Amino acid sequence: MAEARRFTRRTLEAWGADELVDSASLIVSELVTNAVVHTGTPTLVSLALRGPHLRIEVEDQHPARKLPVMTAPPEETSEHGRGLVITTSLSTAWGVEYTKTAKRVWVMCERDGTAPDAAPVEQVAHSVLRTRVGVVELSDGGVVTGWNDDAVDLFGWTAEEVAGRPYADLVDRAAGGRLPDDLTAPGAASWQGTYSVACSDGSSEMVFASHTPAAGGPGSVALVVAEEQRALLEHPAPSPRVVHSSAAALGLREDALVRLSVEEYLMLAAERIRDPVTADATYVLLSHDFDDDFEVVAVSGLSETLLGTRLAPDTPGTPDLHNTALPVVVPDLGEFTVPLLAGTELRSLVVVPLVMEGSLVGAVGAASVVTHGFSDDEAAVLQQFADTIALTADRARLQASERERRGWLSYIADAGDLLAGSLDQDMTMAITGQIVVPRIAQWCAIHLADERDEVVLQQVWHEDEQRNEQLRAALETVEADDLVKGSVRIPGYSATSIPLVARGRRTGYLTIGRPPGEVLRSEFFLVAESIARRAALAIDNARAHGALQATGRALQNSLLPAFVPTVPGLDVGVVYEAAGEDTAAGGDFYDLFPLGNGTWCFAVGDVCGTGAEAAAVTGLARHTIEALMRTGLPLTATVERLNTAILDEGPRARFLTLVCGTLRLDSGRVRLEIVNAGHPPPYLVDDRGGVREIGTPQTLLGVVDRTPYFADSHVLDRGDLLVAVTDGVLERRAGSRMLGEEGFAEELSRTSHLPAQAVADRIRRLVADFSEAPQHDDMAILALRVQAGPPAPAPA
Repeated sequence: MAEARRFTRRTLEAWGADELVDSASLIVSELVTNAVVHTGTPTLVSLALRGPHLRIEVEDQHPARKLPVMTAPPEETSEHGRGLVITTSLSTAWGVEYTKTAKRVWVMCERDGTAPDAAPVEQVAHSVLRTRVGVVELSDGGVVTGWNDDAVDLFGWTAEEVAGRPYADLVDRAAGGRLPDDLTAPGAASWQGTYSVACSDGSSEMVFASHTPAAGGPGSVALVVAEEQRALLEHPAPSPRVVHSSAAALGLREDALVRLSVEEYLMLAAERIRDPVTADATYVLLSHDFDDDFEVVAVSGLSETLLGTRLAPDTPGTPDLHNTALPVVVPDLGEFTVPLLAGTELRSLVVVPLVMEGSLVGAVGAASVVTHGFSDDEAAVLQQFADTIALTADRARLQASERERRGWLSYIADAGDLLAGSLDQDMTMAITGQIVVPRIAQWCAIHLADERDEVVLQQVWHEDEQRNEQLRAALETVEADDLVKGSVRIPGYSATSIPLVARGRRTGYLTIGRPPGEVLRSEFFLVAESIARRAALAIDNARAHGALQATGRALQNSLLPAFVPTVPGLDVGVVYEAAGEDTAAGGDFYDLFPLGNGTWCFAVGDVCGTGAEAAAVTGLARHTIEALMRTGLPLTATVERLNTAILDEGPRARFLTLVCGTLRLDSGRVRLEIVNAGHPPPYLVDDRGGVREIGTPQTLLGVVDRTPYFADSHVLDRGDLLVAVTDGVLERRAGSRMLGEEGFAEELSRTSHLPAQAVADRIRRLVADFSEAPQHDDMAILALRVQAGPPAPAPA
């Protein structure tokens, strides 16, 4: 390729067509590279200048290897496939001609209007690149998988003889030269150099080889020529020559940006500048609005894995921020490390700024394999070239910034949705940690103010979970004043504290940690602040909701017995569930308490509605019943006075259904008196599984003043089961179906042998399994079974 470029440059300069030299050299380089890599046959390069038209032809002897008819752009991450895209952007027309023995790729270029009229009418030049280029295909492990005819001619080994052998076994270390140890490792970079290969006749052949990763798959490909023909594969060493300083000579075609995207244009620019400044590698950097970093957006002669690499300002290899008008020259990279070029054979570097309207928008870097590889004239040419692409570079920077802004806006919106979806304080803080780490920082911590307004460390998250405890120990020593001042110091990190403010009140701090020297800057800090605001409000909402839930649970606990009492001669089972997970207190209740002399009172009720207002009437009913019954007031009189008390509540009154009764143990039997005020009748299940309703339904409470109530009497035998439930059980729905009394009674008939608590739990499972829909009504279940053995003696 280098020999072809020299032939092109020498010929066109001799013809006086200097303005075509750079474009034609790049086209010839791309086409000869394709011919060598994909065919391995001798290649003929022809140039023909007819007036303003230059025709370039590259012919190989492998017509079966056809070129694609379309020049679709390659994938962004591809390291190959841009040759025809470059050719298209630099030419006016191109095509391919096939014969039985050859394939000829031709390209037409035009001279611009400033070309001298004295140019010859027609001039033709040919250069036959007759050489044997061995093409050796290697697997990831360095095993030979391909061996072309030129390799057979060079070394005498047939493809069958070397297939499956480690390529390193063919290298004759005793004769000089060697392969790098990691050359065949997966992901190894490109390499070129000399070494000796053992031939089949016992001799050794010193060769120059260029090893590159295989396109589109694992392994690598080695192009091998005799050592004296290394110029075919190697870039020539820098040599003094006339440098074109004209901006027109350095610029790309005016319509190149129309044909290419901004990203492809910059990749072409990086390739385009290599020849004029004799560079072995070039790269283009663009600045970022969000974090002030520079990003690698184009490379030539370097691995494309570098694309997207971020470099902090003032990193070696970036422009001098203190003097953006001058280039940065590194004559010897052996004395000055540039991380971007680490691991390469490059030995000198020049970086020139891209400036647009007085603002630094990026930089162009050029590197050479020799020290002191760039003259002052070449640095000036590089700066002129940078000036010609500054507008396009700024356009690419603005496009990237706009995409990044949209990405951050989407990120903030998604974060808000996630935070708004939780009302649990610990879960909300955990979501905050997942949002921040690792997108914004390596770690984060949340401090919250407690009841005494003292800041307490709540949660710590590190992208490496094994460092959480170490980080927590360091954060435990942080003083509140350090958080207020934003001067948190954690060894090994740059830390920033952002106040958590909700409803105008500071509730804590979000502390963010990044690697040393990487502080939150500019718009990136605004993103972190936006996340902190949303997290603060979500955490405050979760805290308030938790306090409300705690209050509701305390209220609900006050409306139910503190524990299930032990009743002599009776087995007791209870279940209570408020409607929905977020319901603080419900309107259903149950109670069971002693009246003395072996008598117990029970009650199961249901206040119309749910929530705090229903719970208030629940408390009134439960405590009124217990207070009146303990004074010795009859059961019916107690229910009547409760009715009056509910009506006296006025607008706060709620309807109440109630089943209330007394149980008195007498000689192994239980005598039951029961009043049913509009409640679903209790069920009595005998020891043979028979089920029947007991208790006459009467007027519900809180509707009619001065309503008289009467009691029904029953006798329960040993093994009998009494079950009282609220309508949250019987009215459970699944679409248009309702559990109902019939289905419930059928289930009870199967519980004659079960303990009372097992019966209550089975009813709860029946309700849950009947429908997948959430429970929308409170549920209370009271099961009382007369024990089979003799009852315990009544207390004195």
